[in-house]
This record gives sequence, structure tokens and C-alpha cells, in this order.
Amino acid sequence: PKHIAYADREGIFMELRLSQLMEYLSQEDEKVRDQYASESKNEVGAHVKTTPSLPETIEESIDHRMETLTMEAHRHSTSSNRQSTVKAPRLSTKQYATLQEVTKSAFRKLCGEITIIHTIERERIPPWSVTGFYPVGLDLGLIKE
Repeated sequence: PKHIAYADREGIFMELRLSQLMEYLSQEDEKVRDQYASESKNEVGAHVKTTPSLPETIEESIDHRMETLTMEAHRHSTSSNRQSTVKAPRLSTKQYATLQEVTKSAFRKLCGEITIIHTIERERIPPWSVTGFYPVGLDLGLIKE
């Protein structure tokens, strides 16, 4: 995302990149895979991962939500002659939603707990906004309600 150049850094003592958080989640995910032996052997005896990594799962869930929202926006616009208030998400929404969900998940793993506070009632959060992607983390069990 492009907002990094404009981010307020006053009082910041540490900054982490999305790639660093994704790597951390992947490493933590590997530990769980090794512990519970969620690997299988191929024909030559090499280990092959049977499930996507946690960052991949987050991205897949965001993609699925974006597809659902896009279909809903299309369905709403074709079933109505007036201008639709239902919007399809943009590509930048995916980038920011990924940043949001990976950050929340990584810091929950790092800290043990995390408190997320939305400044708007849940029912009023536009589903196509970045905040509207909060159910991804809930559905995957990465954060608690």
C-alpha cells in the first residue's frame, strides 16, 4: 500500500513491514505443522505441505470476500434501475485488508491478546470498506469477538 510515505511516525520506536509479519505468521504456522505432522510424503519420500500457510489462507479468504462483494454489487446494480449504493471493492481494498488482517493476526500471536475497537457500530460498517473485512479474522479464528 502507498500510505507508508504519508504515515505519521511521531513517537514511533519500531516499524514492521507487511512482509515481516507474513514471514512471522508463516514461521509460526510451520511450527504448528511440524508439531501436528500435517505433512504427507510424496512418491520419493519428500514432505509436501497439505494445507496453505496462514498468510495464504488470509489472502484466499480476502479474495473470496471480494468475489462475494463484487457479485453482490453486480447483482444489485442489474436488479435496480437507479444508481447502486452497493460498491464493488477495489484492488487497493484487498491490499489494505490484507495488511489489516495480517497485522491483527501477527500481533495477537506475538502478544497473546489484542483488542480491536471500531469507531462505528458493526451494523453500519460498509462491507466494501477495509474495516468491512474484519469478519475474515473472526471466521478464521485468528481474533476473538
